[in-house]
Amino acid sequence: MKELALFTALVWALGCALAYPCPKSLRSYLAAQLIGSALIQVFVPFGRDSLPFAFAYYVGTSAILGAMLYLLRDNHPKLWQIVTGVVVALLIVGRTAVALHPITTGDKLSAGFYLLEGGVLAFCGTALSYRAKGSTRPDILLTLGFLWLALAWFRLGMAMHMYSPLWVKLNQVLPYVFVAGALGWIGIRLRERKAEA
Repeated sequence: MKELALFTALVWALGCALAYPCPKSLRSYLAAQLIGSALIQVFVPFGRDSLPFAFAYYVGTSAILGAMLYLLRDNHPKLWQIVTGVVVALLIVGRTAVALHPITTGDKLSAGFYLLEGGVLAFCGTALSYRAKGSTRPDILLTLGFLWLALAWFRLGMAMHMYSPLWVKLNQVLPYVFVAGALGWIGIRLRERKAEA
């Protein structure tokens, strides 16, 4: 059910981005989110601890993170916004790395990738949230910024609690809820903006 909600929101947001005027970088991000999420879901039947799933997760997530960086760059953040994003990302990733419980060798790659993912999400979320004020689409940029900050919080929490059954269960629900809700809202805002014009 959660996968259906996620893909419905992704297709909706991408369809609205293609049908209504919006920046190319937003379309690229939404397309990367759809393709990356689909790639990850294809390999879920292999098991979330399997090598094929891990590879699909790393490739799909890396494509999404790259599209996020492209969207941020396309919105021309000011130097102080970039510096603020870097400082916030370094502080929270550094603090999370210090707080990590001893992990086994096999899980170091997963924890490291969660730290990288959380850092990029925190950087992009912070910089884009600050950039939203001076943009032509503050509603969309602020929504994405807050989504990325929420996902950063969750990914870094997941890195610290990899062995917790509660966090494993939350990992199978909360990111879907965050992304589906935010992208559904973005699709609505794209349509409403066209109606206002």
